[in-house]
Amino acid sequence: MTVAVIAGALDNEYSRQPGEVLCHLNSALLARQRDGFVTCCAALLDRSGELVIANAGHLAPYAGGVELPVSTNLPLGLAHQVDYSESRHSIPPGCSLTFLSDGVVEAADAKGQLFGFDRTRAISMQSASAIAAAAQQWGQNDDITVVAVRRQA
Repeated sequence: MTVAVIAGALDNEYSRQPGEVLCHLNSALLARQRDGFVTCCAALLDRSGELVIANAGHLAPYAGGVELPVSTNLPLGLAHQVDYSESRHSIPPGCSLTFLSDGVVEAADAKGQLFGFDRTRAISMQSASAIAAAAQQWGQNDDITVVAVRRQA
């Protein structure tokens, strides 16, 4: 149900600015459900390499193997009138961006040891499928989503 609400709200989105997109999605979720929340990171990368990110309680993406500093706000669906501030970064040609769900860092082996942020950072420049496979092999206990984008030179 939540995915349907988000997909419908995105179909009716009037802005491409990440902060405004998150505000719109937050309002749509609050209007249609009474409990639960969604973490989300909205990003816009233009041809010049300018990256604009707004974050609703999601993990920060990695750029070139380094976690990007981004403002973090409340997840979607928790409170009305949340200001989803935007962070701006310059992404050089050839640099890869990696966005992932918490299922990667929270993957736990049989002893309960988490895959964690250090391992995630160490492999963050690998392909999305390689990162997902590493987390799954470690011990998947939640959804695992990885999206990798490379800025063309």
